[in-house]
Amino acid sequence: MFKFLKGLRNKINSSYWLRAGSYSLLNKILTTLFAFVNFYILVRLLPKSDFGAYVLFFSVANFLELIKHGFIRNPLIHFLANTQNDSRQVQTASVYLNTIIGLLEVGLLLLCSLYLGNFWSVPIINQLFLIYILSTLALVPVNHLDVVQQARMEFKGTFMSNVTRHGSFFLYILVYFISDRKIHLTSLIYANFFSIVLSGFVSYFFARKFLLLSRVVDREWIVKLFHYGKFTFGTNISSTIMKNIDSWMLGKLISPVAVAIFNPAIRISNLVEVPTDTLTTILFPKLSKKAAEEGTGAARYLYEKSVGTITAIMFPMIILVILLADPIVRIIVGDGFSETVPILRVTMLYGLIIPFNRFLGIVLDATGNARTNFRFVLRNALINIVSNYIFIHQFGIIGAAYGTLTTYTIALIYNQVYLHKKFGVKISGVFEQVFMFYKDIFAIGKQIIQKRIK
Repeated sequence: MFKFLKGLRNKINSSYWLRAGSYSLLNKILTTLFAFVNFYILVRLLPKSDFGAYVLFFSVANFLELIKHGFIRNPLIHFLANTQNDSRQVQTASVYLNTIIGLLEVGLLLLCSLYLGNFWSVPIINQLFLIYILSTLALVPVNHLDVVQQARMEFKGTFMSNVTRHGSFFLYILVYFISDRKIHLTSLIYANFFSIVLSGFVSYFFARKFLLLSRVVDREWIVKLFHYGKFTFGTNISSTIMKNIDSWMLGKLISPVAVAIFNPAIRISNLVEVPTDTLTTILFPKLSKKAAEEGTGAARYLYEKSVGTITAIMFPMIILVILLADPIVRIIVGDGFSETVPILRVTMLYGLIIPFNRFLGIVLDATGNARTNFRFVLRNALINIVSNYIFIHQFGIIGAAYGTLTTYTIALIYNQVYLHKKFGVKISGVFEQVFMFYKDIFAIGKQIIQKRIK
C-alpha cells in the first residue's frame, strides 16, 4: 500500500495535468465540506428564524455573484486560453467590465436593502445587504485573481485562497459554537467580508506573475467579452432561480422558519449530487473534443454512459438516505426538525432525475448549442415558479419539494424527447449502462471472493 501511494504521489507530481486536476478536485471537495460543516454549526447556533433569514440572504447574494460570473469567468478563461490574444488588453478589459458589473451589483444590493426585508417580513435582511456591499467590492479584484489562475491552468493558488476564505470563516463561527456564545447575523456578514480580504492576499501571492494590465482600455475587447458571456449570464440566472425559488417562495408565502425547516433537506440531498458535479467537470472537455472529432454519435454514447454510470452509483445512496431519513436528520441537524424528514425523502428523489437533466446541458454546451441550453434552463425556471406556487399553497412547506420534483420530471420528459431527436439518445440505452455497471461490479466482487478463497 505504501509503495502504491508513493507511486501515485510521484505520478501526480510529474504530471502537470494530473496535478492541476487534483487541485481542482480538492477545491470542489473542500468547498462542499466547509459549506456542510458551517451549516452544521449555524443550524445549531442560530434560532430557526435567524437561520432562515441567513439562508434567504445568502441565496440572493450568491445569485448576484453568479450574474457577475457569467460575464467575467467564462469569457476571460476562453480568451486568455488563446495565446494569440494580447493578455494585457484582455485582462484590462475584463477588470473594467468586472468593476462596472460590481458597481451595478452594489446598486442592486441597495435596492434589495430597501425592499426584500419587507417582502419576507425580516427587517434585519435590509441591514445585511448594506454590509454585504463591502464583500461585493472586495470580490472585484479577488475574482479576477482567481480567474486569471484558472485560465493558466494553475489551481494551487485558488485552492489555497479557498482554504483561507472558508477556513477563516469556519474558525470564526467555531469559536462562538465552542464558547456557547450568541452570534448576531451582522457579525457573520462582517466575518465573511474579512475572510474574502484574507483570501485576496493569498490569491495575489500566487497570481501576481500572471497579472498583465495596460493603461488603455480596449473597447473592442469589452464588447467581445460581453457578447461571449451573455448566454452564460442568462443560463446562470435561470439556473439560480431554478435552485432558489422554493426557498424564496417559502420565505414569502409562509415564513423564514419554513425556510430553516426546508433548507437542511436541500443541504443533505446536495451532498449526494457531488458525484454528478465531479463527473460533469471531467466530461465537458472530453465531450467537446469527441464531438468535434466524431460528431453527434459521440455525444449519444457519452451521455448514455455517463448518466447510466452516475445513476447506478447514486441509486443505492438515495435509497439508503430515504430509509434512514429520520436518524440522518437528527444526527446532522439535531432535535426540533422532525418536519424536515418527509421533505428529505422527497428531495432525495431529485438525485434520480438531475443527472439526466444536468448532462443535457453538458452535451448542449460541448456541441455548440449554448443558446439552446439557456432556453431550456429558462423554461425550467419558469415552470418551477408556477409549480412551487401551486404546491406550497396546497401542501405547505413540503409543497416546495413536490413543486421542484414536478419541474424536474416535466423537464426530464421534454429533454429526453429532444435528445432522442437531436442526438439519437435512448432512455433504454441509459438503463443498459446501469445494468452493465452493476454487472461489472458483481464480476469484480466475484473475482475478489474467489481469490481470497483460493
